[in-house]
Amino acid sequence: MAAVRTRPRGRWRRRAALLVLAGSWLALCAPPGASAQTPVQPPNDPLFRFQWNLRTIQIPSAWAISRGAGATVAVLDTGVAYENRGRYRQAPDLAGTRFVAGWDFVDDDPYPNDVPAPDGRRSHGTLMAAIIAQTTGNAIGAAGVAPAAAIMPVRVLRPDVTGPERGIARGVRFATDHGADVVNLSLSGRSSTPVLRQAIAYATRKGVTVVAAAGNEGQEAVSWPAADPRVIAVGAVGQDLTRAPYSNFGAALDLVAPGGAGERVDTGHGPSDGVVGQTLKGGLSDFCFCFTASTSAAAAQVSGVAALLVASGRATGPAEVRRALLSSARDLGVPGRDPDHGAGLVQALDALDGGSAASRESADAPASAPGERAATRDSEGISAAWIAAAAVVFAGAIALVGRRFHRRSRM
Repeated sequence: MAAVRTRPRGRWRRRAALLVLAGSWLALCAPPGASAQTPVQPPNDPLFRFQWNLRTIQIPSAWAISRGAGATVAVLDTGVAYENRGRYRQAPDLAGTRFVAGWDFVDDDPYPNDVPAPDGRRSHGTLMAAIIAQTTGNAIGAAGVAPAAAIMPVRVLRPDVTGPERGIARGVRFATDHGADVVNLSLSGRSSTPVLRQAIAYATRKGVTVVAAAGNEGQEAVSWPAADPRVIAVGAVGQDLTRAPYSNFGAALDLVAPGGAGERVDTGHGPSDGVVGQTLKGGLSDFCFCFTASTSAAAAQVSGVAALLVASGRATGPAEVRRALLSSARDLGVPGRDPDHGAGLVQALDALDGGSAASRESADAPASAPGERAATRDSEGISAAWIAAAAVVFAGAIALVGRRFHRRSRM
């Protein structure tokens, strides 16, 4: 029998032991949810560091799953600075944002351009569109919630942010008939009319998710149209995650999102505790990166998260989107649903992660307590890590057995 050179068995045993130890280390040291998504690099937009609101609702992590491509959000407002046409100018931080055709129901033409507010305040519509989908990663200004989503500008409000409900209703129907997936209504009124209720019912029947601001009067009554049960009603919280003093509240409230407490925001400049976006201020070619504190901004962010859901395919119609958003919300205040926070703080990554599971849960059920949700996500992350560890250990065992079999076959 020819002599066979073999490596000492002790060396292979040591290698297998190292593989086992490595697998155990992976399982025990992996952070909660580590297997869920690949981390996303922060965008190079210089004002991103002031966008506490995006981090609070898990937007940077959610971008690993969806950035909104394929979804369309109709912004029913004062118009949007979306094009260079005649005397109108496009907002620079919307230059990389996708737009689809809209309509101007104030002037009744196909050019829903925003115009400056008469008293020198920042313009409302462009700011809401920017919060939802301002161009991200272009080294300019700030980031949007759903930067790859398309914006449909629909002008239904005058520059002083007022407009008839009939015009708003026409805007809802237009958006529905022209391909919008989400309608953002960062506007509010004291009462509702049949014409607007019928338009909202029409939109939801056609598969459109409608999101609206709860109102900024600080009263225990959610404004219309947010109070409509078909609409996702959104209130605002500050950086401390307590209800903003101006935010309306009550039984009709569904969710909250960051809006800021209103400190140092009135000037329209930051840094502040508000939400930042680019908009008109003073003239048709005068733009600012202005901070706002409002339920309008909160609603715009929820509309952006709804666009992420629709684009991902995890939830499409209004019932699915509602369930995904409410069942994944971070519980705030007293345990369970409450008048100040509704189901809780919108959480983009959790909504996307639980999109299919959310359809099995009741949107009317109280949101889980923070500790319960954390425990669930931790167990999911650790389970995934143990699976990875088992694979490493199995590979080590195969390598060891294979080496010994190979050695014996040569003897």
